[in-house]
Amino acid sequence: MRKFKLALLLFLFGAGFIFSQSMLPPIKVAQTSNGVRWVQLAFSPDGVAHIVWEEDLYTGPGHEIMYVSYDGIKPSNPINLKTAPGVIGSRPYIACGPKGHIAVVWGQEASVYLRLYDPYQKTWLPVELVKEGYGGDEPCVAVDGEGNIYVFWYSDKDGRVYSRAKVGGSWEETKRLSSPARASQGAIAIGRDGQIWAVWREKEVSGEYKLWYSKRRKESSWITPKRVNDAGASSSHPHIAVGPDNLCYVVNGDIDESTGTNQEIWMIKIDEKTNPRELVIPLYLQHYPRIAIDKNGHKHVAVQIGGGDFGDGIRYTNNISGKWSDPVTFPAVWPKLPGISHDGFGNIGLSWSSMMGEGGLTTIWFTSLYPVSKKTFYPPQNLTASLSFDPQNPSQFTYNFSWEKNPLNKDEDVEGYQIYLKRGSSAYAPLLKVGKSALSASWTTSEFDESFQFAIATVALSGLESEMASFNLVYPAIYPPLNTKVTINISSLRKNPEITYNLSWQANPDNNEAYVKEYRIYKKEGTGDFTLFASVSKSTFAVQYTFPANRRILWGIKAVSVLGKESEMAVFGF
Repeated sequence: MRKFKLALLLFLFGAGFIFSQSMLPPIKVAQTSNGVRWVQLAFSPDGVAHIVWEEDLYTGPGHEIMYVSYDGIKPSNPINLKTAPGVIGSRPYIACGPKGHIAVVWGQEASVYLRLYDPYQKTWLPVELVKEGYGGDEPCVAVDGEGNIYVFWYSDKDGRVYSRAKVGGSWEETKRLSSPARASQGAIAIGRDGQIWAVWREKEVSGEYKLWYSKRRKESSWITPKRVNDAGASSSHPHIAVGPDNLCYVVNGDIDESTGTNQEIWMIKIDEKTNPRELVIPLYLQHYPRIAIDKNGHKHVAVQIGGGDFGDGIRYTNNISGKWSDPVTFPAVWPKLPGISHDGFGNIGLSWSSMMGEGGLTTIWFTSLYPVSKKTFYPPQNLTASLSFDPQNPSQFTYNFSWEKNPLNKDEDVEGYQIYLKRGSSAYAPLLKVGKSALSASWTTSEFDESFQFAIATVALSGLESEMASFNLVYPAIYPPLNTKVTINISSLRKNPEITYNLSWQANPDNNEAYVKEYRIYKKEGTGDFTLFASVSKSTFAVQYTFPANRRILWGIKAVSVLGKESEMAVFGF
């Protein structure tokens, strides 16, 4: 009977390749002789797929947390992210940040653990303990553009939902999100605007579970939780994603009370007004829905079909056409749940496991709407930058930037450009962001600092940035002072006569006052050359110098910019 069922599933699996026209034929990204469950997927901003799963070691104690990547050419060799042998790591989750950070969390001995991939060091960092002893059920994680980590999990034993964040390299205090009512199951996600969302379910007096949500930003704490709505029956396993509209969308099972197992799959838009919901998949024996949203705002949902603990396939649907398509089934043996993710460029990936396949092996499968390809982006070219002043508003400085798009980038994959500012020896910090149609920008400030440095990067739709290219800043010309005059006074005509030179000038209105550092006074004796004689402050406009009357001296003056650049010389006339 078991062989017949396996043969039937394998036949259906092959047939699934034929009728699943919305997805490419699945590929094997890994195989193992061990048991596998809880396969999850995330795309990094370069379009590469990253997959994690829990692997049951049949040959010994412990469940490992395994990881593999797929760049569209071939899968990487699987590695074990968990470093503690002989213990059970369970139900991993993976998320990628827009700068390439990869975060994986899992439960282990009633605690939550994290492992982070650093895209700058290009290595997996050591395993971190997120929180010990507060439960470790079905943790989820989100990563922002600065590599800050936001973790969500629940304790099934205590019926509580928690979150903890690592911001700026330091862990915040653990936050209980749920009310005193029993709470469980949920997810966390972050939008492009930096808003972090969390959704979970809480048990009502009636015995039904209803959905609640909260949100925060990096610099703020979680808001007071709010109820999503009262619609539907009892909610199960909510999962969330944030769309390009920066709104949170929830997908959840709505349990049929008559059977206690069959569920409808619904999607809820948290607009924080009515939070409307719509039916995605009608009533069926299905569990663990997952949602992803592509760059156009289309929703993609995957769900496990069959018994909740094991299952016999994965179903996938989307609303690209404006309505939910008929679900496509990928048969599998005990897949537990699907992994689904978007790459920021329009591609959607789906992953799952199937046990007792060829040779008795368990296979990790992956499919996508379009072929996976690793993307590289290049900085713009032909950069120019200049500083300009408004004589009518001398306290304002305007930095002007221009560039050309790099022909090596695919225009349809580019979102825009990010300009950075570096102050002295500090790191570059974001200054301006513009759309891809812009090939110039300007920044006006009341601050002037000769240590300013500027750079620019191309920004992809996924949030990935190219390497930075530096601007060579061209500063404005410095002009000589005006109305230079000299008068002389002669003293002691009978004995040791002396001449006093009274020099005066006016500031040139074409110079911005803040751009002028000082004035340099030059003198020339006889047929010699002008040589530097003195430097005076920029607020000085008259000086006196006395010399013996037998020396013939000619005087000149230059304005000097804060960068040390001298103007042309203005010669004092009698």
